[in-house]
Amino acid sequence: MTSRKSGGLQREASRHGWVDVAKGLCIVAVVCLYTFNALVDNQIDPGWLSTWTAFAKPFRMPDFFLISGLFLSRVIDRPWRSYLDTKVVHYLYFIVLWSLLIFLWTWGPRFGELGVFRSVKLFAYLLYRPDAMLWFLQTLSLYFVVTRLLRAVPPLLMLAVALAMRVSEYHSGIYPLDWFGEFYFFFLCGHCFAQRWFAIADWATSHRRLAWLALPVWAVANQWLVASGMTKQPLVLVATGMVGIVAVIAFSALVSGQRWAQLLRYLGQRSIVVYLGFYLPLQAMVLAYGRSGAAWNVHLLGALLVIASIGAAMVLLAMTRHNAGRFLFERPAWCRLTAARPSRPVVAPLGTPAP
Repeated sequence: MTSRKSGGLQREASRHGWVDVAKGLCIVAVVCLYTFNALVDNQIDPGWLSTWTAFAKPFRMPDFFLISGLFLSRVIDRPWRSYLDTKVVHYLYFIVLWSLLIFLWTWGPRFGELGVFRSVKLFAYLLYRPDAMLWFLQTLSLYFVVTRLLRAVPPLLMLAVALAMRVSEYHSGIYPLDWFGEFYFFFLCGHCFAQRWFAIADWATSHRRLAWLALPVWAVANQWLVASGMTKQPLVLVATGMVGIVAVIAFSALVSGQRWAQLLRYLGQRSIVVYLGFYLPLQAMVLAYGRSGAAWNVHLLGALLVIASIGAAMVLLAMTRHNAGRFLFERPAWCRLTAARPSRPVVAPLGTPAP
């Protein structure tokens, strides 16, 4: 028999199912970005990915960081040991592990000429300035710590400072600090105005026709602003980012009950798996394509690479989740500050309370 409390949690999870759909959209957009970068770096025409990457830039990472802050209020007052375990150590483990794997992929064939000292130095630099997608985990862990330390500061003051950091586009030369100012405003907006974002989702589902009519208007306006170069202005970029976030939330709420959208929800629930697992297979596939001398349709190539790299992450999860290889996506007990709970860490979306 289902208890009243568990029934309430189930209804809440159903009501907020759009969060996983939105995370699924974000993680697909991130894979598209890195596919675009990999093709350009290898002097291969990225096809449609060029247009899509530019279109999604205003809201892609802002949306990811905002959603990561949505549920922070539920855990911000936990004891420090538990908080650091789930919000810092959890991410540092994956940063170190996957930095090592990327380091071995990039520099492994050159160990002989690099030598031990230079190899250690290069790896240490990767921990300071994480390669590829790992910068997000580093930045997110910093956001969690700073927000906890400053939780007594008036939210509007913090938002004002964070916005000033974003629009000033300051460059200190200290990598983590520069990335900190890039997206902290959006993370704070997710944390401070969480109920407002849930209200937007509720409004979209209550005014479906109007919401569906507004989405193409937003898409045309966003594309025009991007194509005109106006989003290069910091304030315009912030504004388009916020409007884009509203659009993603509305769209996610509208489609969250559709059968086809369950794939996005599935990916959103496993966003950390995709985020960690797609990169190396993508690099290998692009390298193999470049060396093959093949000449595929560039638009088809981009789509296949995005699908295949996400699929590779899912296959890697399936191959490792029930054996010794599960350490790739599941933090082992020895790397915890608190006792491990029965959990399913691979389905904990990035930014939500980790077990």
